[in-house]
Order: sequence, then structure tokens, then C-alpha cells
Amino acid sequence: MKKKDFVVRFAGEGGQGVVTSAEGLAQAMAQSGYNVQTFSTFPSQIRGGPTWTQTRISTSEVLSSGDELDVLVAFNEYAYENHKEEVAVDGVIVFNNGEFEIEESENVLGMDFDELAKQTGNNRAANFVVMGALARLVDLPLSVLEEFNKQRYTRGRPSDEQIINSNNMALSLGSTEADKSGFSLGELAEPIKPEGDQVLINGNIAVSLGATAAGLDVFVGYPISPATPILLWMEQNLVGPGKFVYQS
Repeated sequence: MKKKDFVVRFAGEGGQGVVTSAEGLAQAMAQSGYNVQTFSTFPSQIRGGPTWTQTRISTSEVLSSGDELDVLVAFNEYAYENHKEEVAVDGVIVFNNGEFEIEESENVLGMDFDELAKQTGNNRAANFVVMGALARLVDLPLSVLEEFNKQRYTRGRPSDEQIINSNNMALSLGSTEADKSGFSLGELAEPIKPEGDQVLINGNIAVSLGATAAGLDVFVGYPISPATPILLWMEQNLVGPGKFVYQS
């Protein structure tokens, strides 16, 4: 029987690509027609600190962020130690063995996220390495993530093609590493295509849209997670006569 529900938690420290990995996977899967929900926690610090984001992917309506984890992606040892107990009995732990080592077991897959990214010529492609590995674990065609990559990074800039190619290479490298392990969580079932367009939106953007629709004219904010996206959105969209955005 094909897998209809998939829960993955990305855990590490701010700045390691935890959130970008989770958001990238969520956006790619939503774009393909799956129902998606993400849930994030951030420390009350300007930079760094323990961070984790959980993404649930399903062929049916998602009503919660899920309980047991099918996959834990641990970017550092602290994340591994603090989240390993929440992995399902038949789940898999993917960890960054360029950062730390753990004892081998039947459900552990070690990969050097950063070193694999360097092989693509783009040190920032580590999140695509991780997504490639996850795709292999649920037998998801890489073409799904490649299409997302193409749409995400086609921005009319000279570097677009180089970034797209390096990200596709990162997807392939991550998939190959996962394939070597022999791990599989079972094939993810095809999504039930919704009628009309499907939108993936987070709470920050929903709050921003609601505030501007209600007539907000002035916004004062400070750039600290998890509220930074509200300030950035306001700077880009709360414009025109009588509108004002101030970073305190």
C-alpha cells in the first residue's frame, strides 16, 4: 500500500538551513498538489539558537502537524539528542555527519550536507541535498523537485541557470546517498488534484494580508524571528500615499 501521509522534522541551529529546507520541501509538494502543513519553533535570539520546523505532507486534508516522525533531519548533535525519541519505530534519522557522528543503526543515514553542496559549486545548496534524500526515501520522482527549483529560481537574472543546475545536482547527490543506504519508507501516493489553484501560506503572511485588507496604514517592527517576514512583507507591499513602514 502506498504511503498517504509523511511527517518530517528538520532540526538544528538558526542559519544552518533548517527553515529553508522545510519551506522548500513544503512549497514543492504543495505545487505538486499535496496538502501541506508546516510548524516552526524559534529561539528568542537575534541569531542562532535551537530551531526546528516540521512539515506534514498528505494526500488528504491536514488537520494537525502530526505526532510521530517518519523522518528526523538532524543538522547537529543537539538536535539529534533532543528529537530522536519522537521518530516512529519504522522511521529514519538523516543526520549531517560533517557536523557530528552517531552510532550506526538500521534506521540512521549519515550524509555530509555541506560537503555534498560544495560538490555542486554552490555552498548554499545543502537544503536541496536534503530534499533529494527525502525524495528517495518515499520514491518521489526528482522531476517534482526539479520543476519547483526551476520555477523558484527563474527570476530573470544572469545567475539563474547556474543556481538551477547546481540545485538539481544537489538533489541528485542527496538522492544517490539515500539510495546507497537502502532505506525506504514506501512510495508516496499520488496527490488528489484539487479543483482550482492551491495556495500555501504561512501565519505571518496571513496576518499581513489581513492587516492591510483591514486598512493598516502604518507598521513599526523589529527584525527578529519569527516575526521578521511580517516586516519584510510590509516593506514590499505597504506602499503608496499615506502608507509608512518603520524598522525600529
